[in-house]
Amino acid sequence: MMYFKWPLPIKGFNEGINVENTPPDTTNDLMNVRPIDSLSSRLRLSQRPGLSKAYDEQIAGAVGAVVEIGSITIVDYIGDES
Repeated sequence: MMYFKWPLPIKGFNEGINVENTPPDTTNDLMNVRPIDSLSSRLRLSQRPGLSKAYDEQIAGAVGAVVEIGSITIVDYIGDES
């Protein structure tokens, strides 16, 4: 197993400088991440929390938080019916 160190961009997003000259501890390619975890305040890449609900509708009469959402794909069998 190979391990490598990947410096966290703790100083955030830096736009306007080419990739070769990006300052240390910054990046020019981030989307919806932040360097400090919002829940635990730990220094690690974490997902940016949402700002508001995406939809106003109640999902399937759920009383509490939605725990899991899945998807199912149904494929019709196309073959010899004999």
